Amino acid sequence: MNTPVNYRFSFGPWNISEGGDPFGPEVRPAFPHEEKYALYRPLGFEGVQFHDDDVVPGLDGLTPDSLLKQAVAVKTMLDNQGLTPEFVAPRLWFDPRTVDGGYTSNSAADRAYAWDRTKKAIDIARAIGCKAMVLWLSREGSYIREAKDARKRSMGCWRMIPKLKSGSSRNPMSLPIRPTFQPSATPSPWLMPPAIQSASKA
Repeated sequence: MNTPVNYRFSFGPWNISEGGDPFGPEVRPAFPHEEKYALYRPLGFEGVQFHDDDVVPGLDGLTPDSLLKQAVAVKTMLDNQGLTPEFVAPRLWFDPRTVDGGYTSNSAADRAYAWDRTKKAIDIARAIGCKAMVLWLSREGSYIREAKDARKRSMGCWRMIPKLKSGSSRNPMSLPIRPTFQPSATPSPWLMPPAIQSASKA
């Protein structure tokens, strides 16, 4: 007889609508995140998925101490609801400096920003007790072959992952790293190592 499997489920706070009609005006005020967290357990969910700025809005303009203070406040909210943070992902794709890839940008300054933002995401993950980081890489690479030196930029991206696993300057402990792709927005395959190409097609 097979042993029963106990599945646990999670979702991100962005999956609860902010209250705006996508083709019209706001239909209700946005729920504060603390109110959203109170809905998880009654709906059968135990885990919360995060972007870094879901935890700390406006983090680019904060000092390290202010950033961590806000992250700790969110951890308290999660603890109060009995919720587990599943992962934190640095949201690089909304910033003008990283819309054409942060880690694979042609601009050294933009790549430095992407790395600094990622280290902040590691600090946030540690502060809320999260044990994994997701890298959503679908803005990485290029949709125009002539735009970048594919080999140089892609190898720079993959060499960064061991640096990520060592953590940030404030939190040197390692984190599991989970690169992810979306089928509708996968970067050009010639920018991905063979193992990543295989994983993205699975």
